Amino acid sequence: MMKVLKTCWRGLDFLRRLTLNLVFLLVLGAVIFAFFYEKPVSVPNNAVLLVTLSGQIVEEDDFDGQGTFSSMVDGSDSFTRLRDVTRALSLAAEDKRIAAVHFRVQDLQKAGLASLREIGAAMDRVKAAGKKITVWSTGYSQIQYAVAAHANEVFVHPMGGVMLKGLSGTRLYWGSALKELGVTVHVYRAGDYKSAPEIFVRSEPSKESLAADRFWMKDIWWQYTANIESSRGLMPGAVDKVIATYPELLEKAQGDMSRVALDQSLIDSVHTADEVIDILRTRMGWKSATEEKLLDYRLYLEAVEKVPSGKRVAVVTIEGEIKDGGDGPGMTGERDAVQRIRAVRESPDYAALVVRIDSPGGSPVASELIRRELELVKKAGKPVVASFGDYAASGGYWVALGADTIVTDPMSITGSIGVFGMMPTFEKAIDRLSLGTGGVSTSPLADAMNPLKSVTPEYGKMMELSVARIYRDFISLVAKGRKMDEQKVAALAQGRVFTGRQAIDTGLADTLGGLDVALKRAAEMANVPNAPAEFIERDGSGLSMMVMRLMRRAMVETGFAEAMRLAAPAVQVLEPVQRLQQTVSGTMPLYTHCLCTAQ
Repeated sequence: MMKVLKTCWRGLDFLRRLTLNLVFLLVLGAVIFAFFYEKPVSVPNNAVLLVTLSGQIVEEDDFDGQGTFSSMVDGSDSFTRLRDVTRALSLAAEDKRIAAVHFRVQDLQKAGLASLREIGAAMDRVKAAGKKITVWSTGYSQIQYAVAAHANEVFVHPMGGVMLKGLSGTRLYWGSALKELGVTVHVYRAGDYKSAPEIFVRSEPSKESLAADRFWMKDIWWQYTANIESSRGLMPGAVDKVIATYPELLEKAQGDMSRVALDQSLIDSVHTADEVIDILRTRMGWKSATEEKLLDYRLYLEAVEKVPSGKRVAVVTIEGEIKDGGDGPGMTGERDAVQRIRAVRESPDYAALVVRIDSPGGSPVASELIRRELELVKKAGKPVVASFGDYAASGGYWVALGADTIVTDPMSITGSIGVFGMMPTFEKAIDRLSLGTGGVSTSPLADAMNPLKSVTPEYGKMMELSVARIYRDFISLVAKGRKMDEQKVAALAQGRVFTGRQAIDTGLADTLGGLDVALKRAAEMANVPNAPAEFIERDGSGLSMMVMRLMRRAMVETGFAEAMRLAAPAVQVLEPVQRLQQTVSGTMPLYTHCLCTAQ
């Protein structure tokens, strides 16, 4: 009997393990099948292209625009790639299968005004082709409405509204606080309007800083309001009037923001999301949910985009701060950027190069190395066109000087031709803590960069001379690249910031337009009209990128992120300093950076 029972048990155990193994193999096979098998995407007739904007508008997939410490703690890495949106809209304008376009923008959190203008221009091309665009959101922030205004119909949730407020560029000034803490910040700068380091040595902005910011910000705001008023058919000055009288308008509407937006013709109708879908169903003739033909724009691109072949125009992107060494989260490293540009120069497949710049600057040495590589592409007989995104300032503009021609968006932030050096020392803080320092140095310069000691006169002189020399080089490169007299360049420099439109007027750029204009210009210069574009992507598998992502995930999963959320405001203030320091690794803390923002 026992022998029979043992035999039965062994049989049951075998069946148990066999069943488990079969289930495991089935699950594994399903995972592998789902991972490797891609169902072909088809584009049905009478489809509505669905464009959902979320997170931050960026140029590249692997650019982690929110990879800074303050955003790392909240676990968010959502983004929307600009060129995917504009490309999908351009193709949809000519595609007879696409009958209309529907936008949802409630999850859009951050975008530069130049990026928003490019999306708006692409939407206008769709409307010009006779196709209707609708947009819905729970409510519209200023950047969300910059997109929405270009739609034929703007819908909002009954509890939403449109919040237009104007532009601001507020900075926190640390001068007095650092002095109280015994921290001395030594600043060396070239350019009367190179105001970036002021926040560390002053308690308020200088007159030059206010004048410079007012100059470019006023033009940006004029362009923003003019675009909205033109798209919505409003009278000039209507947006400013709404902002100026908003409290009274809201009081009259008994606190109903959607009613204010409707009364001021900022929106067309108030609906919930499901009601908007019902409207689309009726217009498109969809009788039920199963007949809906809402096609996500990314799937649409998968279905219609073709692998470029033949002679192509290469696109290399310089996004984020420009740093020494390799790429980092939110930064472009000169070593990796040079490799990408060199690959374009050496390959016979590329007839021309467009360098897409969305950078406020960083390391002057890194900027020069990238500019020089662009110069070598030109010497190899391939035209180079610079295309400006949201920012191409200071070191970003330095890079552009290696191009044959510069195409700037009217709302790009550019210029900021100036240099500064900055070094904090803590000798006074050490004294207040009754701490002593001491040691042996073989020369006055051996311990010159020790933050526990005051800057020596010798090292201070070296910083001044180095800043002056880089500034002279910057002006000389601008004069040579733009074919201008150095005295004229010097008058335009001084760290002044310009909009793209102002840059055209001053001779710092050649043509207004977005990436599409730059690509067309590059193809024409290379005598290959209608040549397809190929984007030379950055490598997102680098060690620094991987470490940042792993840290973010660990912080979220352990709950540390939630604890750090309370410290986010202070972290956001210190973030520009941290990122600035990450851009240089040379012997001198010198920067070509504008630290210019508007929101």
